[in-house]
Amino acid sequence: MTIEIISEGVLNDNTLYIADENKIFKGGYEAIFEYWTFQSSWSNRKHIRSFRTLENAYKFIDKNFKD
Repeated sequence: MTIEIISEGVLNDNTLYIADENKIFKGGYEAIFEYWTFQSSWSNRKHIRSFRTLENAYKFIDKNFKD
């Protein structure tokens, strides 16, 4: 499994987990994106999004997490 940190936050990091070549995650997913949204000054809310292809994962990240 490969782990890419997409962006670093004060409390948490937005992370993309990529399955190794010729392997997949449970449920048939090739990539899992874990991201956080601001809830309050003391905590964030965790979201998990799964993708069947790595291309779709990068499209989602480019659309929603431009730096």
